[in-house]
Amino acid sequence: MPRDIPIGNGNFLVTFDGDYCIRGIYYPCVGKENHTDGHKFRLGIWTGNNFAWINRDWNLKLDYVSETLLTDVTASHDFLGVSLQCNDLIDYGENIYIKKIILRNNHKRNREIRIFFHHDYHILESETGDTAYYDPDERAIIHYKGDRYFLMSGMRENRQGIDQYATGIKEFHGLEGTWKDAEDGRLEGAPISQGSVDSTLSFSVEIPPEGERTIYYWICAGENYAEVSRLMTSGRKNGAYIHSRYQRYMQDLRPLRILPSFLAIQKEALCTKGPQKK
Repeated sequence: MPRDIPIGNGNFLVTFDGDYCIRGIYYPCVGKENHTDGHKFRLGIWTGNNFAWINRDWNLKLDYVSETLLTDVTASHDFLGVSLQCNDLIDYGENIYIKKIILRNNHKRNREIRIFFHHDYHILESETGDTAYYDPDERAIIHYKGDRYFLMSGMRENRQGIDQYATGIKEFHGLEGTWKDAEDGRLEGAPISQGSVDSTLSFSVEIPPEGERTIYYWICAGENYAEVSRLMTSGRKNGAYIHSRYQRYMQDLRPLRILPSFLAIQKEALCTKGPQKK
């Protein structure tokens, strides 16, 4: 199925649907091993005892920053009184996906706003035999099966790590998963789940009237715990730097615009392919 605004580096590919839900996570080979198996990774907002998952009911626009593979996504919700400016990338040198979010409070009063990230992995394209757990040392959620590891965490206001989390069973005896737990704005924990599992994490920020806060969220992909832990350290220390470095890398490709128009496809392919590891 066609997907919107795909991003990748040749080894790690993430694709979205029209609701801005992640629907594909390919690693370590693009086109093989879709570790979502097409299932949704939801993104939601809670504030003032109201909750909504981002979808096409929002004022939503999906695009790229011009001549780059850095996404340019805007989403706003009139009833919640919030808006988001999001930029997604996968680093060209490391297998780390980073989402930068500028979260705005559109009301004229101070508010607590919570943002929720849901993960519905089907590692190796199967829901069975997965493990999801909270790592207190990294303050992160990790999903793994065999030699496929995915670590999710982030930071806001120079504070690293998640505020709330939940792991749980899905697609078994009618259980829908932890994304339902998020809809009251509070996650109930459960530090480890095994089998057919999912997880949800959240960050909480206080935002002044008509103010904004910046949040970074990342997914690190690797073949073992040590690898994703190393990438986690990179994201924690260099999330903002990785974004600015990526933009400079893409700018280095922009002089290709002087080539004839019939070479535009080759230019876009060069941006998409990026450096590959052997």
